[in-house]
Order: sequence, then C-alpha cells, then structure tokens
Amino acid sequence: MGGVKRLRDDLSRYKQITLDTMILIYVMERHPRYFSLAKEVLESIESGQTKGVVSAITLTELLTAPAQADDVAAMRDYELYLLNFPNLVIQPLDIEIARESAHMRARTRLPSPDAIILATARKAGADAIITNDRRWRNKLNRPDILFLDDYLD
Repeated sequence: MGGVKRLRDDLSRYKQITLDTMILIYVMERHPRYFSLAKEVLESIESGQTKGVVSAITLTELLTAPAQADDVAAMRDYELYLLNFPNLVIQPLDIEIARESAHMRARTRLPSPDAIILATARKAGADAIITNDRRWRNKLNRPDILFLDDYLD
C-alpha cells in the first residue's frame, strides 16, 4: 500500500482539487487496479483534508451509462451521491468556463469534455487535478496534475 500512502501525502499539500470523472467511476465500479487510490482521493475530500470540485460535465458523464440502460434509479443515486458528497462542489458550466474551455481546447487539442474539466479547475482555483488520462500530461503548468498510474505499487 505504499502508493496509497504516497498519494495521501501528496494530497495533503493541496487545499482544493478537481476530479476527473474517471476517479468517481473507479470508486463506483470498484476498479481492480485503481479503486484503493481513487477511494483515498474521495476520502481526503470527504474528511475535509482538502476540498473537491467537479465539473457539471462530470455528472453528465456519470449519468450516461445508466441512461443508456434506462436505469432511472441508478441515475438518481449517482446524482444524489454527487450532490450530497461532503466538501465537494459541482461547478456549473458558465460563460467564463465555456470561454476558457475554448482557449484550453485550442492550446491542447483535447476533446471538449476534458477542456471543460481543466477550465473548471482553473476557475475554481484548484491547486491540483486528479486524473489518469495520459493525454493531459504536459498540457498545463498550473494547477498540478496528479496521475493515479504514478501511484501504483
């Protein structure tokens, strides 16, 4: 569990982190490789060690699979989970984020959902973003980007 401890230590340096959607998916689906790391991220937010931010697009991404399965109960559960998660804010997509997302997308060539999450992190004043999307590597100087793969034992 050295990777979980290293992640915990790194997370303690940040006041506010933005989560990429996959962090939540790893916990919800109990991903065999990433569950313990993603759970550590959520526990640091839940405990108040750090504050968390997700983009409203994260809710869209989380609800898509249950919507495809016409699972209204799962959609409701996922939404309630996010809305009631302690110390986690869902940042709506507004004009400022849309504008920053366009700039981000033009500079990085990342897809719109990724650019929106990165722009959300910047608007929220996040110190770090937690992801596992390698396409994000070397795309930003600030905030810091932490990759779960870097913490695997």
